[in-house]
Amino acid sequence: MSLFSKYSGAGNDFVIVRGEELGLRDAGALAAVLCPRATGVGVDGLITVRSLSEELVRLRFFNPDGSEFSTCGNGSRCAARYAVDRGLAPAEHMLVTDDGEILARAGDDVVALEYALDARVDREILVRVGVEDQAAWLVQMGTAHLVVPASSVKVDDFDELCRPLRWLEELGDDGANVHLVSREDGATFIRTFERGVEGETQACGSGCMAVAFALRAAGETGERVELITRSGATLVVEFLEAGRIRLTGPAVFIFDGVFPEAMR
Repeated sequence: MSLFSKYSGAGNDFVIVRGEELGLRDAGALAAVLCPRATGVGVDGLITVRSLSEELVRLRFFNPDGSEFSTCGNGSRCAARYAVDRGLAPAEHMLVTDDGEILARAGDDVVALEYALDARVDREILVRVGVEDQAAWLVQMGTAHLVVPASSVKVDDFDELCRPLRWLEELGDDGANVHLVSREDGATFIRTFERGVEGETQACGSGCMAVAFALRAAGETGERVELITRSGATLVVEFLEAGRIRLTGPAVFIFDGVFPEAMR
């Protein structure tokens, strides 16, 4: 019997599978079966987890369309929680991704990740938001992120607004994740249109880090940023010494399941 688990990180949800459970199965093909909302489990992506040693866990990430991507903030936090829950690693351990190693610390329902991460805030570019041109930031940190300031993230046509921005010529052939950000009454709100999912997700960990980099480059924040995501959960980004950055937020188990008959 081949098992998977569903975890959620601030509303960003994932199917997690032990690498040993996959055997000869194609992980991308499995993601295309399990991830869809209407016909599958209904998640934002699939993560494979493989224990390399007592304190080292290898992660791979797959979009609902089956494509693989290099890393994911909320997904890594969920995978760290999964590794601790399944006895694959202690509360403090290292995650290995295609973008490098991440130090994970898992509490009860909160997981913190520490990265040796540098981001390039390229330049302000003009984007069309509704009927107006708006200055936005392009943040490169492995994956490209377009950070678009707004007076409010409470817009009814969010997908229609962000879909053309996701493919702007200035963003290159792969486009970018698009984040609408507003600062209201001392709080910072974020909504994300995520590439690969091709729609809004309830949260994006790497997107929150990209927003923190952009706001700091603009002189609009200090070393700690709290971001309220679409799900209502708060993700905290902190700039540490020696070029390190910490991402903290909830990561919780939802349920276990069994592969579809055709995938066993």
